[in-house]
Amino acid sequence: MKREVPLVLTFVMTLLRFGFEMLNPMLTYEISEGVRLFSRISFSVTFMYCMGLFMGLINLTRVHGNTIRRRREHWIYSVWLLIVMYGYAILGLFFGGMESKPFTWIYDAVIVPLDSTMFSLLAFFIASAAYRAFRIRNVESVIMMVVAFIVMLGNVSLGEVLWSSEAFLGGFKGLKDWFLATPNAASQRAIGIGVFLGSYAAILRVALGLEKRYLGGID
Repeated sequence: MKREVPLVLTFVMTLLRFGFEMLNPMLTYEISEGVRLFSRISFSVTFMYCMGLFMGLINLTRVHGNTIRRRREHWIYSVWLLIVMYGYAILGLFFGGMESKPFTWIYDAVIVPLDSTMFSLLAFFIASAAYRAFRIRNVESVIMMVVAFIVMLGNVSLGEVLWSSEAFLGGFKGLKDWFLATPNAASQRAIGIGVFLGSYAAILRVALGLEKRYLGGID
């Protein structure tokens, strides 16, 4: 039963979602006056999301609590994580939430600068990866390097100085826009179609009970 019940629930929910997307009578069906079935199921799914978040919170507390109790390496960072997580949650829940000045100050003065710093550091890793990837070994590497060079120059002021957007072909900016709007858009659509087909196949495998890894160690 530990396997059969989740499989049946998954199959039923998949059918319901398919029906809501494809059949308008199901989308507008009311279980009572003014209460639609779709809204009730949406509320249930939102509730499950919240429970999943709550379970993740408990698991994170348990894991880092064990790290602190056993004084494992870098345990002080676990202390800091729990203090920040629960402190910020309490501040948001009981002291004004999004309208609270301390809450918004912490976000604007701490989280936003940290995010900016992280993305700034990523730029150096991207440059290092680009250097390794763009080493000219074959025709494909040459094409990738030339296109990347044009796109980068089209996004910075140096490219405008070297080849103005008012010049022939719109300069580096014009070439960059063409690359993004034509070859890149075509490849993105192809990738999107592939992702859709792969996702559809995965959903079918889960709904039909062929894919059971999401059940974990349930026997």
